[in-house]
Amino acid sequence: MPFRGDEREQALQNKDCDVIETVQELQQEQEAPRTHGGNIRAASLRYGIAEKDIVDFSSSINPLGPSSAARRAARKAIDRIDRYPDPDMSELRTAIARYYGIKPEQVVCGNGSNALIHLIPRVFRPKRVLIPMPTFSEYAAAVEDAGGEVVPLLLQEQNGFRVDPLDLSFALKGADMAILCNPNNPTGALTRKAEMLEILRSSCENNVRLVVDEAFMDFVDGDSLVKEAVQSSNLIVLRAFTKFYGMPGLRVGYAIAGSATARRLRSGQEPWTIDVPSEQAAIAALTDWGYAAKTRRYIARERDRLLSGLRLLGGVEPFSSPANYILLKLTGIDSRLLTDKLGRRGLLVRDCSSISGLDDRYVRIAVRTWWQNRRLLKALREILGS
Repeated sequence: MPFRGDEREQALQNKDCDVIETVQELQQEQEAPRTHGGNIRAASLRYGIAEKDIVDFSSSINPLGPSSAARRAARKAIDRIDRYPDPDMSELRTAIARYYGIKPEQVVCGNGSNALIHLIPRVFRPKRVLIPMPTFSEYAAAVEDAGGEVVPLLLQEQNGFRVDPLDLSFALKGADMAILCNPNNPTGALTRKAEMLEILRSSCENNVRLVVDEAFMDFVDGDSLVKEAVQSSNLIVLRAFTKFYGMPGLRVGYAIAGSATARRLRSGQEPWTIDVPSEQAAIAALTDWGYAAKTRRYIARERDRLLSGLRLLGGVEPFSSPANYILLKLTGIDSRLLTDKLGRRGLLVRDCSSISGLDDRYVRIAVRTWWQNRRLLKALREILGS
């Protein structure tokens, strides 16, 4: 039976409502990414502050920015964007291998270390993956996306959120992969090499593949497992050019492993994972020794100054860190309120309430320049009444 005029109008309105609801649901799914720091654009829109006036303490990026050598290499490489990148990334893998004194076939490059974090469980299909928490949330997301089960090992605040090798060795039983971040993000806890070697031995004894994310290890001397990774079939080490080299906008990460493991990972990648300017910038950054030395001196000095200032404030308890970020425990305000109050002042910090193992008493701040750190300390004194 055909609709009368008013019935037809009502039916069309109902249909429009259904369509609108469906679109809204899709938009919510698309607009709800996993929570990470560094969304300056969203903060600018939320607080009505120009992006250039926002200081981002929520992303732990080298405040010195990329090296001049990396900038020059990226600009020069623009002339080559009319051709496809090398799908094997041979030049970059050779540069990384030369830097560490290993072989190019032991290196896997990817579109940032995050792409490799997702590649590893997708290739090896682990059933149960042990992850000490709190830590970077993308590890659990990658495991679950690949159909695996996350087995959390909760780290204790009274122990500085440090990994106990004995506790971890017991927890390894029944797992077929473990993922650790060292130094750990966001807690800053560093597991020294002697303890990491204990963990590696336990992993080998239990036939557990160990993945160690060393995204912040460039800030620390002497505790990397890169050399051990190429000699073991159980160990994969992840690195990136994001944090220390200050290039989050050029997505370059890499994994180091034994030749067979690396070959298997490369076979699971899509082609052309890194563009030419990014590749050339990364190669140039590796050879800029002056930039690396300057960064380590600068971060160590400003981190100590920032820690000293934070320890004078009431309402916050900072955790020591060897990297370029500091975890704060709040005692007089919750993380959401503090994040909002700082955001209104053009200062972004990482609210850690979304990180498993932490709650709304914790925020993470990056170490930035002297005057930016002073601006943050001043804002914290005003908000906390210290």
